[in-house]
Formats: sequence, C-alpha cells, structure tokens
Amino acid sequence: MFSDNKISRRTFLKAGIAVGAGVYGLSYLGTIQRSPAIKKLKEHRLKPGLVVVQGNVSDTADEPVTIKEMVRRAVNALGGMDKLVSRGDRVIIKPNIAWNQRPEFAANTNPYVVAALVELCRDAGAGRVKVMDHTCSANPETSYTTSGIAAIARESGAEVVYVNKNRFTDFTIPGSKTIKSWPFYEEMVHADEVDVLINVPIAKQHGTSRLSMGLKNVFGMIGGDRGSLHTDIHPKIADLNKFVKIDLTVLDAFRILKNHGPTGGRLDDVDNSAERARRIIVSTDPVAADAYGATLFGIQPMDVGYIRESHEQGLGEINYHLKGFEEIRL
Repeated sequence: MFSDNKISRRTFLKAGIAVGAGVYGLSYLGTIQRSPAIKKLKEHRLKPGLVVVQGNVSDTADEPVTIKEMVRRAVNALGGMDKLVSRGDRVIIKPNIAWNQRPEFAANTNPYVVAALVELCRDAGAGRVKVMDHTCSANPETSYTTSGIAAIARESGAEVVYVNKNRFTDFTIPGSKTIKSWPFYEEMVHADEVDVLINVPIAKQHGTSRLSMGLKNVFGMIGGDRGSLHTDIHPKIADLNKFVKIDLTVLDAFRILKNHGPTGGRLDDVDNSAERARRIIVSTDPVAADAYGATLFGIQPMDVGYIRESHEQGLGEINYHLKGFEEIRL
C-alpha cells in the first residue's frame, strides 16, 4: 500500500501550479504522467465549460443508440475524448453502481452512458479502461449485475473490477474544514495507477444531502465509516472533493430519481420527461455539472449545501453559465 507521504494526484496538482501558472486547464490535467511539459498541456485538454445534450426517445428500443450518441455529442462538444485520453493511458470510469436496482429505477448510472464512455476512451487509445465503484450492497456483484453495467461495460472493452477492501489508505486532506483525513481508494487517487478519472453519477434525490450527483458520487471512492459522514454532510462532501482529482464529470440525467433517493425502487419516483430529464451533462468542472443538475429538480444550486460549499471553497463555478454553456438537442 501507499503511504500518506506519497504524492496524490491532487497534491501533485497543487505543487504543479507553481510551474504551470497561467495555463488554463491545469486544474483538470493533474499528473506528471499526463503533463510532462507545458507544451503538452496546451495541446491536449478538453475545453472548459459545460455541455448539455438532450435527446427525446419515443421507443425504449432506441435508447441504447440514442444515449450513446448523446454522450458522444457532449464529449465532442468539449473537444473530444482524445484531448483528455492519450494513447496508453490508464482510465478509471466511476459510475454509481451503489444499489441492487435495474436501470429503469434510476438509482444507478445508466449502463449505456458507461458503455459510450468506455468506447470513447478505447477509441482515443487508452491502454486500459476499468469500471468500478464501492457499492452500498453487501455483495457488490449483485449491484454490478442487476444495474446492467457489468455486462455492457465488458462488451464495450472495459475491465469490470470490484474494490479491494485492503486498498483503502488514510490520506490527509489539505485545507479541509471538517475532515482532516479519510481512507481513499488508492487506485483512484494515485498518479502511479491512474491517468484519467471519469466520474459518472446519476442525478437523484437524496434523503440526507438533498441531491446526489457528481460531488456526492465521490462517496464511492472512499472507505471508512461512510455512514458517519451523513452528519453535517455538506462541508464533508466539499472536503472529500478537495482531495479527489476528477478529470471529467458526466452526469446521467436521462432518467432522474425525483423521490425516495438514493435507493429508489418505485417507477412512480422516476422522471423521464423531456422537461426535466432526457439529458447528459458533461463538464470538466464538477461544481458546474452539479449546479446545472440541481435545476432539473427545480432547485437553485445555492440552496444545496454541498454545491454551495464546494463553490465557496474554490472547487468550481456554481454559476455554470460563466464557464461557457452549450445546449444541444438531438
């Protein structure tokens, strides 16, 4: 296991700011393996901003093709996956696979969103693409299977793996407000093991944090007593995101769970209307992605504690229009 003294992806990023000051995009291109020179940073990066793709589907049989095209259009609008993933890169795609629920219940990330990202990473030349989550189910295999993610991710060319309970290591969180340190999954936070980390949450209501989207999805990257974090949860979510280095957030809002989250289980709680759902949101800014996601529930981003906290602590822009905003309809 790694020691706490070994450099994390976010710690390296902060150290690298002194070298790369003034180069926009350094905040999301954070490891020495991916950015050995300022020249490479300028040539290989996604554009800043937030892209929302909306696609209406009248026949569920058309969903796989439509959802994949929505993801591709969104990523391409930011410059294309090859601006983020270089040939040979080790990529981790981290969906929400927390619950033993089928896709139509919107408790887990839509499997076709995951499939599209795997294919885009492979097409960009990734050397390895892994799909993983620290589930809430006692048996992670049930969630991986029932969600539909395991099968389709493998078919698309990914390694589907379960977290190893022995690979959570306690790390200090610099500049934290409430959590001084916490166990993070080594493979998701160390430059020695991952070059690109893509966070792929689903948009849903949450009984404690009000909403669960990208910033909350980091709970699937940590160990320890996760239940204890639900007390005074909002600054704690912000603290965790100070350490984890997310390269790209892809928010699945094709279906949204509007009530009884995060577990769901009733179709009456799922909104798949064109008014609120049927969207894929992509951004290099996790705060901007969640800020837009909040509006799908009729909630102002500033009214969600962890989004406000994350913005105030400099983790991203809550006024997502300021980042460069584009809407695409299929």
